[in-house]
Amino acid sequence: MRIKIIFLTAFFVIAGRLSAQDVEITGHVAGFGPKSLIRVQVYADQFSQLEKTLAATHADIHGNFRLTFPVKQTTYVMLYVNLKHTGFYLKPGGIYHLNIRQDSAARFASPFEEIPLHVQMHAKDDSLNTEIVAYDRLYSRLIINHFRDIYQFHDWQPVENFEDTVRRRFGKIRSAYLQQYIHYSEASLVWGSRTKSLHEIVASYFAGHPVLYRNVQYTNLFLDFFRAYFESTVKRPVTKDRLQQIVPLRNLKMLDNLFAEDPALSADARVRQLTEMVQLAKYFPDHDFSHADINALFKQIAATSPYPENRLVAKDYLKRLNILQPGTPAPSFVLPDFMGKEYALKDFRGKFVLLSFVNTHCPVCNYQINKLKGISQSLDENFTNLTIVVGKVTRNFMQEVQPTHRRWPFLLLGRNILLLEKYQIVTYPSYVLINPQGRILMAPAPMPGQSLGQRIAIWMRAYKKHEQN
Repeated sequence: MRIKIIFLTAFFVIAGRLSAQDVEITGHVAGFGPKSLIRVQVYADQFSQLEKTLAATHADIHGNFRLTFPVKQTTYVMLYVNLKHTGFYLKPGGIYHLNIRQDSAARFASPFEEIPLHVQMHAKDDSLNTEIVAYDRLYSRLIINHFRDIYQFHDWQPVENFEDTVRRRFGKIRSAYLQQYIHYSEASLVWGSRTKSLHEIVASYFAGHPVLYRNVQYTNLFLDFFRAYFESTVKRPVTKDRLQQIVPLRNLKMLDNLFAEDPALSADARVRQLTEMVQLAKYFPDHDFSHADINALFKQIAATSPYPENRLVAKDYLKRLNILQPGTPAPSFVLPDFMGKEYALKDFRGKFVLLSFVNTHCPVCNYQINKLKGISQSLDENFTNLTIVVGKVTRNFMQEVQPTHRRWPFLLLGRNILLLEKYQIVTYPSYVLINPQGRILMAPAPMPGQSLGQRIAIWMRAYKKHEQN
């Protein structure tokens, strides 16, 4: 028997009016070096998943840190140590202490490689994190032991046994957030086991129900479900072909009318509009759709939606989807070279700039740097390389790369690690091409051995021709 959840609209109205309460996060980090950057980040909204920083500080020379900031409602956050992170839940008024350790394997990995941090947490938050961890363990055990039973043979008995266990363990919980978390976690089992049709799932969990904008389990299920919903083999009104006809018209009313043809979505305009945004975001990288057309529709939603939360989601989608897109301003920086001379990106306005990010522990990077030399020599003075070196510079690295023998600056990233995040560098080497106006041309750009030089030469000729006209 499932835990019965009663959603009271008044509860959300009252909760939204509650004043924020300070949370306190203290901790100790080991294995990251002195004065590591500590940040607490949250999704501006759970649908677009645009990240924003709530608070930031540096650990002291002993690795200790402390953060205090206001929180209005229970929120899933990511605590970053430099560019590595761990996630947990904050409750207004909660007090948290974390001991965080990085092992040697994580130290030499890509900054964004998902090697988990070793974290011990002590929390005064009415056991919220403890209860969620306990529930997640039960859920994981169910999936590990009964994946085939549930998802291949559609056997509901293991799920019923799981729900009985959950009811006994969590039946008296008072946290609305945890109740909703469990409810939508179990809803994902209903979807996977096919015990309800897709229309029934929409009616049971989404259309006609409050939208839980801040509950991570609700929004994760919403995103996963509606990204797949219109791909069903069942005949659907919303198809890629029909979207290709409507999106270029940039007519939000026509788009909404198309989605309203789906019987499960016709009566709930708020949920329907969220599904529209999920689909627009899904097709944003698709070359069959124009970024400008999709951006235009998001701008209309941001300006005209009758639902304030949906307006914010649309604005956040516009920001996230257009990060490092061609034509957007390249993130600025000022970095020193090996001799201490500082260079700013703006110093190279008027030139095509190829940024190359290399790591001192990356053998492939040395080979690629030699390729860059050939590209540099084949192009004129309106082009330059800029190599940004990540990691501790060793004598061996200096001997192999020989930056002083090159004809372009080698810059030291040092503690400016957020530049990697701004340029979304996830592996080494990585390349970004910037046009003479300081705007993104390609991010990421292809490897030097993949006709990069020829492509840059074509762009340079086109630019010269445009300037002459």
